[in-house]
Amino acid sequence: MIISKNISLKEFTTIKIGGKAKKIFFPENISDINDLVDVVKKPKTLVLGKGSNIAFKDNGYNDDIISFKHFDRKGLHILNKKYIDVTAGISCSRLAKYCNKLLIPGFEFLHGIPGTIGGALAMNAGAFNQEIWNHVHSVTFVNKKGMLLSLPKKRFVTSYRKVEKSDVMMFVQANLIINKKIKFDANLLNSYSEKRIKTQPINQNSSGCIFRNPTKGYSASLLIDKLNIKSKRIGGVYISTKHCNYFINDGTGTCNDLENLIRYVKNRVKKEFNISLEKEICIY
Repeated sequence: MIISKNISLKEFTTIKIGGKAKKIFFPENISDINDLVDVVKKPKTLVLGKGSNIAFKDNGYNDDIISFKHFDRKGLHILNKKYIDVTAGISCSRLAKYCNKLLIPGFEFLHGIPGTIGGALAMNAGAFNQEIWNHVHSVTFVNKKGMLLSLPKKRFVTSYRKVEKSDVMMFVQANLIINKKIKFDANLLNSYSEKRIKTQPINQNSSGCIFRNPTKGYSASLLIDKLNIKSKRIGGVYISTKHCNYFINDGTGTCNDLENLIRYVKNRVKKEFNISLEKEICIY
């Protein structure tokens, strides 16, 4: 297991914002996870996947972090022709491409989601009207006492971008259902990919969507768009002109810039539409 100290958190978030981490642990297998029991039990220990949907304060994070960057990179298999056995450190895009290559339908929506399977499970990530927990059969996770447990999907309550996981410290593996009733569409993955390229700021320093969609009738991006504040900038962070629920760090942005821009947009939406936007990004 690799352990790094006093390392910049900018390298571990897709928006490239944050001070230094006091200590980051990089488990490579279940044995390493078991060695982290004492770290897991600490109330302020954080778990990182690819670092999307998260930013850190400018003064850094003074408690322990567990990163899945190097965790079981070969952990992707077909199980009994019924399930996809995938570990938490595998990226969403890699899983989508793997399934596409094997002509397995249903997982194309994961292509382009800038995170790992562990992170996707933790927040019920989704796109194109699909969510990952719709495909889950069972999961293996570490609870907050450091115990490794496996439970079926029915033991979890999920909703839009949320999973009730009060006893879950980190997901380490999932069995995803291969739905043989869905017809494989060889063009679907590329179609989703092209749509993302046209509508989202690909290959820029972004965390993904900043705000959750408040209701089925209104998307956060629609509300922000109606304010006519595209390209609004505070310091080194600005609203994307391609998708206004994405905030971009030009390389000089700070967490203070990001939080001020979030606050500005929330206040404007509340004033104009009397709707309170809820952050999707987590800031520590």
